[in-house]
Amino acid sequence: MSGWLTGETIDLLARGVGYTVMLTVITSVLSLAIGILMGTFRLSSSKPLRTLGTVYVEIHRNIPALVLIIFWAFAVPNLFPPEARAAIFFNNPLMERLSNLTGLPLAYYGLAVILALTLNTSAYLAELFRAGVGTIASEHTEAARSLGASAGVAYWKIVLPQGVRAAFPAISTRLIHNMKNTSLAAFVSVPELFQGTQTAITRTFRAVELLLLAAVIYLTLSLIFSALLRWIEQRLDRRPKRTTSIQRAGVAHG
Repeated sequence: MSGWLTGETIDLLARGVGYTVMLTVITSVLSLAIGILMGTFRLSSSKPLRTLGTVYVEIHRNIPALVLIIFWAFAVPNLFPPEARAAIFFNNPLMERLSNLTGLPLAYYGLAVILALTLNTSAYLAELFRAGVGTIASEHTEAARSLGASAGVAYWKIVLPQGVRAAFPAISTRLIHNMKNTSLAAFVSVPELFQGTQTAITRTFRAVELLLLAAVIYLTLSLIFSALLRWIEQRLDRRPKRTTSIQRAGVAHG
């Protein structure tokens, strides 16, 4: 074993990888769900919903993820007096339970990272989903409506699945970018991979070796995540064809 790659260093990096994977999975799932919801709002015939979707996307897409993280981690708690701040954000049964579950000394900072990355990524996914829906030929929904399907059934059976399928290559790219953005959690002391690397550097003074190792780990994680997303994309492509979806929409309504 190399002198700088000690058991303690390996433990730090392994723990960091675990937190990176956890943040990636949670924020990716939440971002996809909220992104589709906001994309749907952007496509809605209701002006209030369109406005809500537009405001959400424009705010969270144009504010850097790091700024959002710092805002939710530090600025929001500082809006409250010290005693209320501690009771609401840090010293309460929920945060203690989360700390015991995750091993984070300050669980709120982890929640702030999840919230910020979800807001930022979901705003991009909303636009990607909206663009994917834009590629669907209007004849598909018109055929479903002519078969007696309601607007809601046509949306769930045709617009939603085909929109996600069309946008999924771009969505995959954004989710991989989100995985790399988890490194920003280091700025609020969440011990993901980059923060673990920084801690190891301060203990060993082997910056070059550790940064190169971290780069290799990030590359490996990206390749694994990319392979998983490609597998999901292939599964989506194997779903029933559009004509079948239209027929099912009509049958479900009938």
